[in-house]
Order: sequence, then structure tokens, then C-alpha cells
Amino acid sequence: MNIGLLISELEDQDVKKICIGACQAAKEKKIKLFIMPGRYLYTEKDVDEDRPYDYQSAALFDYANTSDLDAVIIDIDRIGKNVPILKKEAFLKKFDNVPVITLTEQEGYKNVNEVTTEPCRFEQLGYEAVCDAIGFVKDGSIPAPAPLQTFSFVEPPVGKSVKTLSELGYQLLHRKYPKEQAYLAFTEYAAREGIQDCGVFLYDKKIRNVIKYAWEKPEYISAKSALLGGKIQEFAEEERLVETDKVFSVFANSRENVFIAGVIFVGEYQLGLLITEFRPEVIADYYFDSLLSIVTGASRVAYLEKELKKTNEELYEVQEELARDDSVLDHIGDQDYLTGGLNRRGFFAKAYDYLKDNFKPGSSAIVAYIHMESLKKINEMYGHEEGDRAVKRVAQILEEVFEGSIYGRIRGDEFAVIDITEDDGKGDSFRQEMSTQNAKLLAETSRYINHLQYSICEFGHDENLSLREMLKETDENLQRIKGNY
Repeated sequence: MNIGLLISELEDQDVKKICIGACQAAKEKKIKLFIMPGRYLYTEKDVDEDRPYDYQSAALFDYANTSDLDAVIIDIDRIGKNVPILKKEAFLKKFDNVPVITLTEQEGYKNVNEVTTEPCRFEQLGYEAVCDAIGFVKDGSIPAPAPLQTFSFVEPPVGKSVKTLSELGYQLLHRKYPKEQAYLAFTEYAAREGIQDCGVFLYDKKIRNVIKYAWEKPEYISAKSALLGGKIQEFAEEERLVETDKVFSVFANSRENVFIAGVIFVGEYQLGLLITEFRPEVIADYYFDSLLSIVTGASRVAYLEKELKKTNEELYEVQEELARDDSVLDHIGDQDYLTGGLNRRGFFAKAYDYLKDNFKPGSSAIVAYIHMESLKKINEMYGHEEGDRAVKRVAQILEEVFEGSIYGRIRGDEFAVIDITEDDGKGDSFRQEMSTQNAKLLAETSRYINHLQYSICEFGHDENLSLREMLKETDENLQRIKGNY
């Protein structure tokens, strides 16, 4: 059985106690409980100028109107404390796919048996709510009040919660994981912490949601990562899409458990949903909000990386078109004004033709990137005239090392080279000669260091391999080399 508990916020001490009691009942009765802290309902005039997007959290409640849940318990008085009664009634009427029970008396709805005993009144109310919901699902009526319970929940030290957030935030927000694997890194961390079930679900595009024009929940959502029964799930791309109304069904085969859900949003836009196992540290003030913020930050980094990759690919395509479009760019020329060799346009124009004419079965392409890492400091300390002399000296070295190859200055401090050969040892020869020449270059002047970082990669013939892909791999290898210094 799946029960939803719709509450305002865990920072409300009474709500916190309600959750403690509800969790105890859910575990005793062996049901799945989904706690949904969607904060409050707002009208347009009630939005805090200092916190203009607080209303976004209430989008969480839209997920509860689903046949995935057998019943929902709604703390309507707290959730709707900022709005008039008509708006509270309109909110309750939205739930047409699932039976509703309210924590307090509301006309037209079943409500939980009142609890007045002290101490532990609110813990007992949470326990009572789950018991009443179970009875209501089974028999269609609210059962007799549950016996008074003893609650032994002990909130863990705040330090433990802070440590968890710190470790996870450091890993996700400082990119301590391979590219495009933020969600897997989150799930792996959760598994190491002993969490059995959690999932990150995101939409393919952000969905605008404002108070005046509320969002429409999309039909599908993508499971970016999931941990079920302590095992990380591996999804094929076509298996990631889940019906949004069935998102709780992802955990259908998990053991009876208590979950907490929260929306992932940025500004006016809904991005998705986080569902994770309800652990004792979640009770700590602002813990869950901070966890959502970390996941949101990681999702934004992943999105921006994806967009950057897409933009880079588009730029490469534009460069290819520009390099070939002589009718537009003839007046610019192919020659680098400083070295007398090829400039960026000249290099790409000649490299494409050279590759097309010579890259055949049995041959290999050798691609090199050379970076003058100290040029900026030379310019700053000794002026651009001295920097120009340093660039010219590097060009002379490359002319000697890569004689007969296509090379050019593609940026102020960066050169690129391509050579087609059938000699298996030519790449190693280039590397040895570059090492020798780099050592000589370092010894030539005592005024400053003129040092080169370089990457030389070899590619066997493949008719589907483009110059753009070879340059990209060589550049990425150069960035790894720089990162190791």
C-alpha cells in the first residue's frame, strides 16, 4: 500500500513531530509512505520579494494526484495558512485521482481522528493519520482511534547531517566525477551511505511555472539515476522515460519504506523531482532543502556541460564552413601576419584538403596541439614585442620538427599540426624531437621561461573519422596534460 503525506515544511516543529509519528506507523504497518513537503499555497500578492520563488515548492503536490498512491493525507490548515478558505477548497478539489483524508476537519472530506493527548500529541497525530488512511483504503471508513504509542525517535547530531551535505556537495559541486555522470555520482554516494532507495527524475526541458499561470505537468519524465533495494539501476536510453503520473511506481518492487520527495527547480522553471529514503538526518532543519539545492546545482552543471558541448560542436561546424568558403573570406588571407606561416583559416582550409587527398587505408593521421603556456607572462613582464619574438622562435622550431606537415598558428599562443604517414614510428619521432627542442628552448634565455606544452595523437585510418573529431581528442588530451602539471 502507498500513502502520501502532504505537509508544509520540516522546519515547523509540529510538522516534524507529525512525520516522526507517521514514519513509526508506516514501518509497523509495513506500507510505503511518501512524505511531500511542498511548503505553502500562495496568492500573487503574498509572494515575499526576498524569496520570490518559494511558491515553486508547492508544485510537488501536483505529483500526489495519482493512482500510484492509494490515499493522501493532507495537512491543509498549515499548507493553506497564507490563503483564503476558497483557495484551500480549490486545492483539495484538485485531487480527483486519489482518496483524500485531511489532518483537521474539512467540510466534504474525511478527516483523521482528533488527538488531544499530551505529551507527544503531534507524534500521535501522525501515527493516527497513517492508521486511519490504511483503514480508509481497506474499508472506506475511518477506523477507531489507534492506541496511544510510545515514541523513541532521537534526532541525530546536527554535525552528522552537516558532514553528509558537505561531502556530497564537495563531490557534486566541485566536479569530483567524470563528465556527464553527476546523477550516477549522487546515487553512488547514497549507496555508500547505506540508502536503499532513491531516484533523480528530470524533464527533457525546463517547464515554466508561475502563480498566475500554473504549470502543466508533462506526460513523461526521465529517470536520470535510481537506487532500488541498494542496487544502482542501469538504464538503456530508451528505458529512462517514465510516465510522470507513475513515478512512484519506480519503487514498486522496493521493500516497505518511508520516502521523501522534493521538486528540483530554478527560478520560474520546474526541472524535475528527487525521491529518496527518509533517513533520521532529514529531520534536521534545512537539511532536505540543502540536499535539493545540491542536486539542483549538479543538474545545472550537467545541463550547462551538455549545452557547452553542443555549442562547441556547432562552432567546429561553423569553422569548417568558414574554412571552405573562399568566396566570402578571400580578402582575409591564409597567412599568419607574425610567423609568416598559416593562420587559423589557412590551417583548416589546407588541413581538410590534405586529409581528404591523403588519409587512405594503411595510413595514419598524426595531429598535434602545441601551447605556449608562458606567452601571457612574457607579454606582461617584457612587452608584446618580446612576446612576438618568442612566438616567432616557436614557429621556427615547429618548422624544423614538423617539416613537410601542415601546421599553423590557430590562436595567439597555440599551434596545430597534421601529418599523414604510413610510418608507424613517426609519431614517436615527433615526440622525441619536440622534447629535445623544448629543452633547448628553455635553455636559450635566462630572462624568462619559454616553455611548450604539447599533445601528439595518432589515428588509424577510418573513413568516418573527421578532422574535427581528431582535433577535439588531441585538445582534450592536451587539457589532461595541463591538469597533471
